[in-house]
Amino acid sequence: MLRKIRIALAVVFWLGITLLLLDFTGALHGWLGWMAKIQFLPAVMALNVAVIVGLVLLTLVFGRVYCSVICPLGVFQDGVAHLNVARKRKNKNRKPYSYSPEMKWLRYGVWAVFIIRRSWPCWPRTAPGDASSRTCSSRSTCG
Repeated sequence: MLRKIRIALAVVFWLGITLLLLDFTGALHGWLGWMAKIQFLPAVMALNVAVIVGLVLLTLVFGRVYCSVICPLGVFQDGVAHLNVARKRKNKNRKPYSYSPEMKWLRYGVWAVFIIRRSWPCWPRTAPGDASSRTCSSRSTCG
């Protein structure tokens, strides 16, 4: 039952944020604007202490709820992972993920790209909300 509630809330948040980002008239901002205000990085940049403390407490009490329900890219990532597992899982007894040895070159490569990207003056563009908004805006203007 909890899984169904989490999935339903994730769909509501993902659709709400996506509609808010696609709304070029501003008509939905009155109803869905609070969804954008509870995103982590915008709350940090606005020094919204109540939202930051609330998200930290929510994470401490319920675990990965921010990434799997509130963050639009986390919800998208969970959806893509579920589709991939459902596609690969033909045998019901087989586990969806298996062990693979660590790939240090991949770990340190991603880390180096992250460090180099963070050193540029435009570092907020690496935020999940910003990436999601750029994806939605590029999709809505493509014809």
